[in-house]
Amino acid sequence: MLYGECRQYLAGRLKAAGIKSKVHTTMKSLEKSQESHLGAVLFESEDLNRNYSRTYYRDQEGARKKRQKVFDRKLTFSVVIGGYTDDEVETVFEKFLGSLDRGIWVDGNFVPLEAGEADWVDKDDSILKAQVAVQARVTFDGGLYKDTGSGRLSRMEVEVEDRNRGKE
Repeated sequence: MLYGECRQYLAGRLKAAGIKSKVHTTMKSLEKSQESHLGAVLFESEDLNRNYSRTYYRDQEGARKKRQKVFDRKLTFSVVIGGYTDDEVETVFEKFLGSLDRGIWVDGNFVPLEAGEADWVDKDDSILKAQVAVQARVTFDGGLYKDTGSGRLSRMEVEVEDRNRGKE
């Protein structure tokens, strides 16, 4: 669900920043586009690393739970904004960057996000029909979690065996 939530979040932010047409989500769709004013959210990569951290929390009913982070998942997307002029693209780009939150909530877990480097290209350096375009990388730092119950033992019997008994 992390992948889909992140992509949907970025597409929504592009729409809010001023992209009026469909937000493209594949390179094939973007290449076929004849629009000069466009936006796209393209998946770039995902880094996976094993993680053994755990935390304890209480659910809505007050039951104590243990959440173990099994993997760190770092997803990177390219966000493309194209338009007719430098000013137009920069205005949309600044609105987009200004609308980004520190992170998003996915399945009860906070997933921080960071905007990375941006590349500007003009018509001669791009396959797009846009006169000017900017491509920026946005990285989400999430994880894969496993929840288990955790609590105190309510009733326990202990039997102690004395091995020295009878040796006296």
